[in-house]
Amino acid sequence: MSEKLIRIYKKFHTDEIKEHVLVCGDLFANCSKCNAVGIKTSADKCPECSTQFKYVTFRNVKGNMPKIHKLIDERSDLIFIDYDDFKRATGSLKIEGLFND
Repeated sequence: MSEKLIRIYKKFHTDEIKEHVLVCGDLFANCSKCNAVGIKTSADKCPECSTQFKYVTFRNVKGNMPKIHKLIDERSDLIFIDYDDFKRATGSLKIEGLFND
């Protein structure tokens, strides 16, 4: 039997995710809380602000599929989230904040 990745939808509080997500690029990752850059994908917490990473997202899923599979095997504690969903949700938080002031 071959294993495949499947997107699963679940409700989350976006402010909780934004505080604990590791945003991965092609070479390194960054902390979404403090924007520290150059973090290795194997890091369990941010070296700058010590935030524990609970979630991870990749800007380019197709180009990083081997890294994603490796990270899934190494870090079963992480919840993988879709980058576009993450950006859309955090963008709507910024818009809501404009009207609340």
